[in-house]
Amino acid sequence: MWHGKIDARARSRSLTFVMRFSVPAMVLAWAAGPWTDTLAVKGAATNLQAIAQISQSRLFRWRDAKGMLLSGPHNETLSNNWSGYGINGGGNYTAMQGTWTVPAVSYQSYSGSPDIEASSTWIGVGGQDGDETLIQIGTMQAASPDGETEYFAWYEVLPDTEIPISGKQYPVKPGDTITATIQCTAACAPYALSTWVLTLTNAGSWPQPYTITLQYASSLTSVEWIMEGPCIKDCGSSSPGFAYMPNYGSTTFSAISVNNSTPKLARSPNGIIMKDPNGNAMSMPSDPIGNSFTVNFTI
Repeated sequence: MWHGKIDARARSRSLTFVMRFSVPAMVLAWAAGPWTDTLAVKGAATNLQAIAQISQSRLFRWRDAKGMLLSGPHNETLSNNWSGYGINGGGNYTAMQGTWTVPAVSYQSYSGSPDIEASSTWIGVGGQDGDETLIQIGTMQAASPDGETEYFAWYEVLPDTEIPISGKQYPVKPGDTITATIQCTAACAPYALSTWVLTLTNAGSWPQPYTITLQYASSLTSVEWIMEGPCIKDCGSSSPGFAYMPNYGSTTFSAISVNNSTPKLARSPNGIIMKDPNGNAMSMPSDPIGNSFTVNFTI
């Protein structure tokens, strides 16, 4: 659980975000779970406020009708909410970093015409393969059919919901260069109540970094650099509903590190491809080059 003070304006920003994207049509999400019924549609004249606060989620993998895990052409993980790269196994991951450029997003017309499309760009510790712990920090990008867009920073520690960071003090816009760090500073052991420092820097835009210190018990078993389709429905359940992604073009994660070293990433076993319910890739990582890789919108 999160402990400490929360900016009241950050709490209200979530409400502002969902209110801005209120449009009189259907909101379409797609759910994790059996793929015989992946589309979950809310009633007409609804909006995100009526569904749930947007949130991030742990990794959900694609499986076949028998429950067997599916893999990409190079043995990448196939997911219905994450894309990018992750490391799972080895344990005791207590420090990580990543830099990215906030992508400009635009509304993408899908079958079913969802009212809201959203993507999150973040780094995190935990959350893979049944791990219920996950500590994250990053940016959100969203678009609506009328061309309106929204950008903001946030952090989250499961099972709590996302905490937006004050846009007045820490504004986010396309083209901003964001550097995120997650560092355990005390009692750093698996599932121990540890002290964590989360930092977000917006080069050239913020006079000082955003930093928060919190207490959290993490598994320490995985780390990741992710472009996500965030949760918009039943986020605390075993079958949450995820947003479709807006067209974000591409963005590059660079200066990535784990425990103060450059990780040796490869498509197998570290790559993660996000697919929609029809099996189409929505977001795909490039091959890693040194301490960087690019994620690409592919539909």
